[in-house]
Amino acid sequence: MAKTQERPFRRTRSRTTLRALSAVEAPQVMDFDSDFPIVIERATGARVVDVDGNRYLDLTSFFGAALVGHRNPRVVASIRAQMGRLLHGMGDVHPPAVKARFLSRLVRHLPAPDYRAVLSLNGADAVECALKFAAAATGRPGVIAFHGAYHGLTAGALEVTWNPIFRQPFEATLSGRGRFAAFPASDGSDAAAVLQQVRDLARAGDVGAVIVEPIQGRGGIRVSPPGFLPALSVLAADLGLVLIADEVYSGAGRTGTFLAGDAEGLVPDIVCLGKALGGGLPISACLMRPPIASAVRGAGHEAVHTSTFLGHPLGCAAGIGVLQALDRGLGARAGAIGDRIRARATSWQHRHACIREVRGRGAMMGIVLDAGVAAKVVQAALRRGVLVLTEGPRADVLALTPPLVLADRELDRALDRLESAIEEAAR
Repeated sequence: MAKTQERPFRRTRSRTTLRALSAVEAPQVMDFDSDFPIVIERATGARVVDVDGNRYLDLTSFFGAALVGHRNPRVVASIRAQMGRLLHGMGDVHPPAVKARFLSRLVRHLPAPDYRAVLSLNGADAVECALKFAAAATGRPGVIAFHGAYHGLTAGALEVTWNPIFRQPFEATLSGRGRFAAFPASDGSDAAAVLQQVRDLARAGDVGAVIVEPIQGRGGIRVSPPGFLPALSVLAADLGLVLIADEVYSGAGRTGTFLAGDAEGLVPDIVCLGKALGGGLPISACLMRPPIASAVRGAGHEAVHTSTFLGHPLGCAAGIGVLQALDRGLGARAGAIGDRIRARATSWQHRHACIREVRGRGAMMGIVLDAGVAAKVVQAALRRGVLVLTEGPRADVLALTPPLVLADRELDRALDRLESAIEEAAR
């Protein structure tokens, strides 16, 4: 491994800005007290600069949103063109023309040609829509989710988000309609038992849907084993359950196919997309097969599931730019990035006893470390000019989800610095 030197790390302006922010923002939003947070000034491609002038290589895509790169030229050009025409539409009354162009292009990437969309602003919104339409279609509000699941923190989405850290403060608001089965081991050794758990949970008469992440993101970059998703799809159909694939993190080209479920030919009843879909602007989509989409219709002159910013013109324009970038070769980059990360991280396992597992697919990779090490690595990497985050209920997984525009030389440089951070943290 090439030795890396820790560079001067300035935080004067970041500290000043964070102090000002702490006076006006709710304390639960972020950590104002430690030396960890930086304040971001600008970003381009896979490079980030903070307010103190420190420079970073980004292995996070900013929570996965900048998959095609920060300020991707196609995305920026599409947004600028739209800004010159229309900033806001009337999505469920007088729709902006760009919404039709965006959705027409988006549905061509889905595993069946007949999906129908409801657009919104973030992944939790898409999940909320999916849960409501599934319940309307079946008449049964209960939903089966999985241990480790993260589907968002809004009221309905929180029902099917597993982590007690998120659920406990708002336990009084939960109805209990979310029920949880184990997420299967990566080798599939318990897949049959998990499917039986789903069958057993479905025996409760109020269960109408099952929601699954093909690859759990916040759950620790856990990949469902081969064959599990198709088997779950068959079981859901047998039980009369709506199958919801939450591809907010794993979709839109993150894993080497447009949807992670595409690798196994999955055709869900509902697909939820967000994060990378807007290239940095907020937009999400709940995409439903016709029997589900037709379960809810307007009441007189009212659309009964809508919002002021439905089909926002700038979000739709950004989405067109993202799809253009992916279609013109960038989508093929995910597999190469994943292979490069896997090869390097697997080689580290022979040198660093703290590394327990390397897992993931495409530009969604995880390195599982001994307890307490991952958080130290994140801070050590920051000082070396690399942005990386942890995932998993115990925050023991380094999540490597870089923008697809990250060049091999940049990725190698980031991985050199990351290994140096692991060495420091493991001492």
